[in-house]
Formats: sequence, C-alpha cells, structure tokens
Amino acid sequence: MSKITQKDVERIAGLARIRFGDKEKEKMAAEIGAILGYIDKLKEVDTDGVEPISNITGMENVMRKDEPTKNQLAEQAAEAAKLIEMAPDNKDNFVKVKAVFGE
Repeated sequence: MSKITQKDVERIAGLARIRFGDKEKEKMAAEIGAILGYIDKLKEVDTDGVEPISNITGMENVMRKDEPTKNQLAEQAAEAAKLIEMAPDNKDNFVKVKAVFGE
C-alpha cells in the first residue's frame, strides 16, 4: 500500500464534508496509513479451508413477529373511521379531494 498523503486526506475529508488543520491532516494520514497497513496484513492470512460464517453464537432471533393484535386493529379502524368522517367529503372509506393533476 502506498503512503497516504495529505492530499489523500484532503480528498477523503472533502467527501466526508469535514475540515482538518495541517497538524490534523498529518495525524489522519498516519492513522489511515496504519489502518490500511493492518488491512494488508489481514489479506495475508491463509483462510483456505475455513468456512465463512456470519454469526458465531448460533443464536437466532427469538422475538415474536411484530403483528398487530385484533384489539389494535379494531382501534386503528375506529380511528380511521373518525378521521374519514371529519373530512369535508368522503366516499367508500376514502377522503375525496379536488383533482390535483387535472381530469
């Protein structure tokens, strides 16, 4: 990996929309260089025969599905009916409005 320059840091900072002073640019260049060096070391690790995994515990989501109860559905329907009744004009459980885009 080539050395990270202050120009590289300026480009990254511009993309991230952040500003650095000259001392901060030097520090960031060193830190980014160290991170990229570590990534290069990781690339050297022999992973042949190692099965890829995304979860090391084997645990799965044990939460219930997020589904409304019958009571919640009834409350929502009643609230929707109230809102539709409050509208100046409605039809078939929909609020009627004047045409926006023409006929």
